[in-house]
Amino acid sequence: MNPEQIRASEILDNDEHLQAFANLASMSLEAARALLERMLREPEFAAQANDYIWGKERSEDFKGYVAGEEKGYARGHEAGFAKGAVIGALAGIATAAATAIVIAAKLKP
Repeated sequence: MNPEQIRASEILDNDEHLQAFANLASMSLEAARALLERMLREPEFAAQANDYIWGKERSEDFKGYVAGEEKGYARGHEAGFAKGAVIGALAGIATAAATAIVIAAKLKP
């Protein structure tokens, strides 16, 4: 099982989590349950979906949109992670500096 399947299984096992998922996705409880159950059975895009997206009857604009959306999601995730790491490091440095100032002030005669 991949991480998404494990999480889907955990949500399905807990009625409160299932209701929260349904509310966040703006769908009925039954639709949310059906979606998560399908994620457990088919975690990857169905071949039909790939055929639909990349088939020759689709326009180049549509294909470009889908590819850009996927690339944008990946870049956004990477940028978000990097930003979080930098902010966390700066917060750690600021905390250490503030602690050093307080200690120095207390030790000053």
